[in-house]
Amino acid sequence: MKVVDIEQGSYEWHCLRHGKVTGTRVGAALGSPKVQQTLLHELVAERMTEPQISENGSAAMERGKELEPLARKAVIDATGIPFTETGMLLSDALPDFGLSPDAVLIEGGEVVGGLEIKCPTSKKHVEYLIAGGIPKEYGPQVRAPFILSDSVQWWYFASFDDRNYESPLYLYRLARRDIEGIDKDRAALQEFLGRVEQAHTDLTF
Repeated sequence: MKVVDIEQGSYEWHCLRHGKVTGTRVGAALGSPKVQQTLLHELVAERMTEPQISENGSAAMERGKELEPLARKAVIDATGIPFTETGMLLSDALPDFGLSPDAVLIEGGEVVGGLEIKCPTSKKHVEYLIAGGIPKEYGPQVRAPFILSDSVQWWYFASFDDRNYESPLYLYRLARRDIEGIDKDRAALQEFLGRVEQAHTDLTF
């Protein structure tokens, strides 16, 4: 795994992600044939164009960006883990696969754990508190780091709502030992990325 120290949201960061499967795209890359084909078209299009960066995010997205530092501090205070920020993690085995975590823990030069932060609506936050576990819609994203590298041993999912004065933080820790089928997912992702590369090659050579 390669750790890239780059500012998330910068032009260089967008360029680095351009045409790659990232954490938010893993579910689609491992999804149904129809969903995979849609993502394939998107990735090939990105590889054939310059990054198209939109600064007009939704109000919810902007709120999430503003709250992320507070959420990260809340997690650090709750767990005692000295998480640090990083720009992007790139796979050694799959060069077109990378993640932009909200925080990581590095030990002995290896990323052993990390953090995925969400700042949802108050209703959604309570839903996560009651349901427990990792929300289904974020399952592939939290699973992605384990596919990326065998050095990753655990990953936290965090939901943070500063408006909830009783339970503003929800945490769930996913451990590698509790996950099945990582090698199968990695092989399936490699096959999908091969098809993306072939489709791009067929159009340009």
